[in-house]
Amino acid sequence: MSAVSRVLDRCRLSATSVNQLNQAIIALENIITPDEALSINNSMAERANPETNVWAARESEWRNRFDEWSTVKGFSHRHKFVRVWNKPSATLYRTTGFSAAAPRRLVVLFTGGMNRMMVPSWIFLGHFPRRPAYVLMVRSGWTFYDNGLPGLTKDFPTTVDWIRGLADDMGLTVDTVMGSSAASYPALRAGFALGARRRLLFGLPQLTPEVIKRYHLDTQREISTRRSVDRGRGLTLIAGGEDARDIETSTQARHEMPRLRVVIVDGSRHNVVEPLARGGKLHRLLRKHS
Repeated sequence: MSAVSRVLDRCRLSATSVNQLNQAIIALENIITPDEALSINNSMAERANPETNVWAARESEWRNRFDEWSTVKGFSHRHKFVRVWNKPSATLYRTTGFSAAAPRRLVVLFTGGMNRMMVPSWIFLGHFPRRPAYVLMVRSGWTFYDNGLPGLTKDFPTTVDWIRGLADDMGLTVDTVMGSSAASYPALRAGFALGARRRLLFGLPQLTPEVIKRYHLDTQREISTRRSVDRGRGLTLIAGGEDARDIETSTQARHEMPRLRVVIVDGSRHNVVEPLARGGKLHRLLRKHS
């Protein structure tokens, strides 16, 4: 039994309602790797008897979902991600097992209000290309980085500095910065300031003067990117074709950043990640843009 399986087992024993158990499952899903999800699935299978397991019905739902994702094109729970460390507002992963080369690239994920990239971490990581990399997932909840990363930074500028310092200390290049939903704009700004080669945004809901002001970075910080104006170089915005707000924002963004590339997901609402993954397209998108 893996460490996360033991944590979930303790939560099962202490939970007094399905809601409490769901909260524990969601918290774990926001940090676990594909292999850890497989371990949880195996542990649930071992205790599937409803006569001896009061949570058998809920765990059966989770296992059905795991089985469903395991057959989606491009997903691999044998992806060999390991969690290097976990903090209350940030988790660092690295790839292992398929390359002897030490990772030199850092991919940064700015998660949205649910502290995820629109889907649980193990699903998103499971669609990554098999290339050596560290992946830093940061979380701010519903403050969307206004107040920084709880326990680590105090505001958005110090969050950008912290990421830069982490990369420098580890000898890494910030290769790609991604963001989901309302965290897309912080990701866009941080990626520019950090000089990331690529930026990938899943659903940019607004681009107003108020939002732009909230994520202001001082001139000296942006000079470090050697570009004074963000023209959208290396930037791709994924928008839901059925979400009028996303379409409007993407049109505005394309006007303000002419080098921006916009990808419209037909038939999708604001959450574009899940339909991309279910349609077998997310792994190709990440391979191309990260």
